[in-house]
Amino acid sequence: MKYKRLVMFISFLILITSTCGCSTQSDHSENTVTVADCAGRSVEIPAEPIAICTLDPFVGVTVIMYGYGDRMVATVGGVQRNILLQTICPELETAEIVKEEGAMNAESILELGVDLIFIRSDMYSSGAEKAKLDALDIPYLVIGYDSVEEQRTAYQVIGDALGQQEKAEKMDSYYGEVIDSVSKIIADIPESDRPSLYHACSAALQTDAAGSLGSEWVAIAGAHNVALDGELIMQQQKYYTTLEQIYAWDPIYIICSESGVSEYVLSSEKWSGLNAAQNGKVYQVPIGVSRWGHSSSAEIPLAIQWLAKILYPDYFPDLDIEDETRHFYKTFFNYDLSEETMEQILSGTGIRTAGINTMP
Repeated sequence: MKYKRLVMFISFLILITSTCGCSTQSDHSENTVTVADCAGRSVEIPAEPIAICTLDPFVGVTVIMYGYGDRMVATVGGVQRNILLQTICPELETAEIVKEEGAMNAESILELGVDLIFIRSDMYSSGAEKAKLDALDIPYLVIGYDSVEEQRTAYQVIGDALGQQEKAEKMDSYYGEVIDSVSKIIADIPESDRPSLYHACSAALQTDAAGSLGSEWVAIAGAHNVALDGELIMQQQKYYTTLEQIYAWDPIYIICSESGVSEYVLSSEKWSGLNAAQNGKVYQVPIGVSRWGHSSSAEIPLAIQWLAKILYPDYFPDLDIEDETRHFYKTFFNYDLSEETMEQILSGTGIRTAGINTMP
């Protein structure tokens, strides 16, 4: 097996060195800028990238948000599966999928003439993937967003790379305003009065770990995340629990980021004994250009407001989620939501086709 992998890697290197125009950066632009990425690297990239590859869902959405979707020739499956994103950016339909759950397709990236790649920090820490990236000789930026602070920085880094600092600053200001306004109200609610909540991420038993972006936004909204009270099972960089443990926690609320999971929880006999299921407090997290509360979401400010309104409607009488959602899309995507699309977003249905490994 090791010999086979060695042969494959050598073949890949030969492909790179024998392909015409492998130095895509010099082909597309002689002008460059230096950008500091989330890993602390200073990277020289094209000042005006022509062919962009986003190997991360959050980055893919943000590139479209900043107006560069027509230059995104390669991306990940989760971005292209979003029907609303394709409506906002029709060019997304023709972008090539070069990464799903597994390794990236380096050969396709090379053939597409990509001159700038965005990757997530966990990919940079993978020795095998980093070796392939380095062999491509295409500039790449590492993007990390494991906390609210890191995600706000990530918006800025992507803005710097695309020359869209003003849009990045606008997004950061909105993000900060949402956190400040919600936190100010939540601060008046005693810890003992804050309800327990379980967050099902892509699957019913997949959840947030301590220190994650998911656990942080739930806390900002004023919920006690029960997953922080127990030991989780880690598999392929994702965290899972068991149904037995969820029964031990018996949360008052359950929120589900993947479409269909809330229906599964409410209809399954196995989950029927839980407090949340019995009282109908199982909610589908809205899905827009991303799953609002997911770890790769570009809509965390909306998720914070949505959950705060559910938990404490009396504390947020003037917060209208529909109005806030319309404002968000008009401001950051220059897109007017129809009533039908609004209903799809808030119900979490009809916006995103399911990916792999998302069954309950």
